[in-house]
Amino acid sequence: MNIDNEYSFKYALQDGINLFLGAGFSTKAWDNNNNRLPIGIELAEELATHFGKNKSFSLPQLSSILEATTKKDYHQYLINRFTVKGFDKKYKNLTSVNIKSIYTTNIDNLIYKIYEGERTAFIRDQALLGTSSDKRAINYLPLHGCILNEDRGFVFDVNSLANIYNNVPRIWNCLSRELEVRPTVFVGYGFSDSSVIQALTSQQTFQNIQKEKWVVLRKEDQEYAEYYKSQGFSVIEANLDELLDYFGDVGKARPTNTTDDEKQYLLKPYSVPNSISELTVQRPIRNFFEGSDPQWCDIIGNQLYKSQYFSKIQNSIYNPAKNTVIIGAPVSGKTTLMMQVACAVDFKGIKLYFKSLSEDRAAFIEKIIGADNALIFIDNLYDSIESLHFLEKPNIKLVCAERSHNYSIISHLISSANYEIINVTTLSDQDLQGIFNSLPQGIRNEYLKKESELRTYGKDSIFEFVIRNITSPNIKDRYREAIKKLEIEDFELAEFLVLCAYMHNCHIPLSFDMAYDYFDTFNYQDIFDLKDDSSDIIKDYIPLDMSGYEDMDYYYPRSYYIAEIIIDACSSEILKRVITNVIDKIPSFRICEYYKFKRYAFDKNIISKAFKRWEEGRTFYEKAFLYDNRNPYVLQQGALYLSSFEQYDLAFEWIDNAINMTDDKHFSIRNSHAIILFNANISKDGIKARSELNRSMEILEKCINNDARKKFHANTYGRQAIRYFQKYPDEQGLAYLQKSLAWLEREIKDNSWDIEIRKTRESVLQVIHSTNSSR
Repeated sequence: MNIDNEYSFKYALQDGINLFLGAGFSTKAWDNNNNRLPIGIELAEELATHFGKNKSFSLPQLSSILEATTKKDYHQYLINRFTVKGFDKKYKNLTSVNIKSIYTTNIDNLIYKIYEGERTAFIRDQALLGTSSDKRAINYLPLHGCILNEDRGFVFDVNSLANIYNNVPRIWNCLSRELEVRPTVFVGYGFSDSSVIQALTSQQTFQNIQKEKWVVLRKEDQEYAEYYKSQGFSVIEANLDELLDYFGDVGKARPTNTTDDEKQYLLKPYSVPNSISELTVQRPIRNFFEGSDPQWCDIIGNQLYKSQYFSKIQNSIYNPAKNTVIIGAPVSGKTTLMMQVACAVDFKGIKLYFKSLSEDRAAFIEKIIGADNALIFIDNLYDSIESLHFLEKPNIKLVCAERSHNYSIISHLISSANYEIINVTTLSDQDLQGIFNSLPQGIRNEYLKKESELRTYGKDSIFEFVIRNITSPNIKDRYREAIKKLEIEDFELAEFLVLCAYMHNCHIPLSFDMAYDYFDTFNYQDIFDLKDDSSDIIKDYIPLDMSGYEDMDYYYPRSYYIAEIIIDACSSEILKRVITNVIDKIPSFRICEYYKFKRYAFDKNIISKAFKRWEEGRTFYEKAFLYDNRNPYVLQQGALYLSSFEQYDLAFEWIDNAINMTDDKHFSIRNSHAIILFNANISKDGIKARSELNRSMEILEKCINNDARKKFHANTYGRQAIRYFQKYPDEQGLAYLQKSLAWLEREIKDNSWDIEIRKTRESVLQVIHSTNSSR
């Protein structure tokens, strides 16, 4: 085995590398029939034999034919052939070296199998979930698809690669930039299959700033070593066995964790701190009161008032039979309360905190915890709901938080028998006086203020109350004026702020890489300058769960509240530009935590603010549908958007397509269909229009009877019943109201925390009582 620049290679394996894997890497794994996984030429021969095709066809040609003529059988063959049953134990040596990212043209699940059960790292599917900022995650991008995600398709032609990512023009630039970030090792590529290497190392990156790169060549391919060296590669002469053995040897020499308790070391990035000395971030408490998100230093300093809900949440934690969910209106102090309890509660076991938690990360955490007792706090439950099944264990206690509206969407997935729901929105007079007293004297008003005599204290959120009771300039007015001024005087800086706010609105930070892709004519320093110029609004993102982020800069507005102010204050033109450029310039796999981003990015409310002309909005949703891999929920949001502009024919066409794509099994899409149908006919007269209104009510009734999200559908039904009766105040209209009331009262009984349901019920009752009194 010969290695060019071996000491540099050894150092890279310990410090962190990218792996680019070709078909030759998987040849020591086998399928369920104990057949070794094939390389490209072998697969082409197998496909030709199995499907009775001419053996002179190349793999790309065969792939095109079979995709067009027998797609289902072809995909099933690939899934069976590339599902790994077993593999040579030497592959486990990969876990001995420091791998940061893996890119592969292979569609098998070998990498998942290798890291199955590992306690030091986990695999993140970058194509589905986006880039992970957790330093323990290995970002894994299967460029030609993966048998674990058949819906994304399989591609065996490098020239078709861009189609997988919807022809994003910068995909090769993004991948080639990985060569600039850290050293890269190419394994399993023969010279005849070098198109990926050529594409990534051609004109897509700055050759003079690439990190070291090595290509592994078998002895029989050494005649091509001169070519690769001319392209700036170092060459490793080795077969796969030799390379894997070498990884194992390097792993033995790699520095090991010297912490006595390995579990404590592995969980330290997520642990709830016990003292100020453990913190890397400290700041004046006035930053919190002036609108910044809470940090551990605010909590441990004990300068924040503990509301009445503190003891309720703590009491719920000590209930052995139930987990806890904290819900509330925006800026009602949910996160602050959860952090206060996390620091204060006496728990004999592991205490962890997560801003949100993906499935892959949850599975990793559950493996480390094992049978130990753990208390886990999870903010943003809506973003984390898929992770709960890994953590709902007898030895794990969960405390989650979410906005009431978002929680109502997922509440059907939370068993009331296993969770106590605590709504922290309403504050008592005692709480408000206590919060006022805790405000620093330098920024506190002389007298406690409320918004108006007509509004009781009980309706105030904590943040609304604080803003009215400090002497600092009104935060809303300050940011509104700043954004409007910047749009005139420094448009690019305003664009950067809106981009940052839009990403924050989608519950993710803006990474440096994302900003660099977006501002595609800027150099690195230009991005840093934008951040520095906006430092009073934008800060470096330092997560509460300190799980990484040291490899890249991440930027956030100082709070969700400020992000929402920026989005609300900016012009529709700059918001439209930002939203459009995001899907034009930033590939989905590059977006940090893409699985969260896509839940918010295409919501009709924010798109309605950006696109005032429905034709432009329609064009955007068509692009977004392709960008998000033909996601029917994008069509659903697009249909609701078009409906709001009274473009009902198009809206019906789009919602019908969404229904067909999901085999009419997704009740939220049915719910949207009912809403569009109702809105299209409520202002019309005649038998046909009323018949369509009745059909809308019938669709919702079926949703209520058959879907677990009964509360969601009952709320829509109640609002529509009121409008129906206002147009048709007859026996049928009254029957809808009465049926609505029965359903709403049932839901209130099971969901006493839900304020929105109560409001709808009160509105329905008011109409019924008014009708009865007038008769």
